[in-house]
Amino acid sequence: MIDPWLAKESRDAPASEKPRLIPPAITQDAVRKCDLILCTHEHYDHADVFDVTAINQRTGCQVVAPDDTLGLFNIAPRFKVPVSVGDSFELSGMHIAVTPARHPQSTYPVGFLLSSDREEKTIYHAGDTFDSADFGRIQCDLAMLPIGGKFTMDVLSAATAVKRMRAKHVIPMHYNTHSMIRADPQDFALRVKTQTKTEPVVLGVGEAVTI
Repeated sequence: MIDPWLAKESRDAPASEKPRLIPPAITQDAVRKCDLILCTHEHYDHADVFDVTAINQRTGCQVVAPDDTLGLFNIAPRFKVPVSVGDSFELSGMHIAVTPARHPQSTYPVGFLLSSDREEKTIYHAGDTFDSADFGRIQCDLAMLPIGGKFTMDVLSAATAVKRMRAKHVIPMHYNTHSMIRADPQDFALRVKTQTKTEPVVLGVGEAVTI
C-alpha cells in the first residue's frame, strides 16, 4: 500500500479540507493482508496514523517512510524502515528506490520507484510534488502523478511533467478529495494523449487496471 488514507473522515484534517468529498474504496478494517506500507510524507492524507497503525498491528507489515513520518506511528521499531532520497534497496521481494519530491509544505517529502523481478514492471509514485527537472530521470511502465494543484502540480504542469518522463502509462491522482484540489482528470488525459506518447489511465474509486 502507498499513502493509505482510508478513513471516511480524517480526525487530523484542517477545517478547510472537510468534508472528504470522495469516500475511500475500502476501509482499513477490510485489509487482512499487507507486506509493505510506503508513505511519501507526513500529511494526514498520506500517512493516516490510525490506518497505518491498525494495518501494521493486524498484518505485521513493514512501514517504509522518511524519519519524520515514521515518528508519527506507534508501532514497534522492527517494523519501521527509514528512508532518504537516493536510497535503493530490496524488501519483501520489491526493489525500492527513493526519489526526490518538491512539496514545500512537508518536512521531507519523497517519491518511490518500485520494481519486481517477478513482474518485470516498474511503477513510479510521485507523492505530493510540483514539476521539476527530476522527472527527466524517471523511466517506468506506470507513473502516478498528482494533478490537484494548490499543494502539488495542477493539470497543466502534470501534463508537462509527463513530457519530461519516459512512462508507458500514467494515472492521475491526488484530486477532488476536497474542494481545494478540484481538477478534471479527463482534461489531463486529453493533454497527455495529444501531447505525449504516454497512455493516460483514469480510474474511478474502486476500479482496477492491469498494465
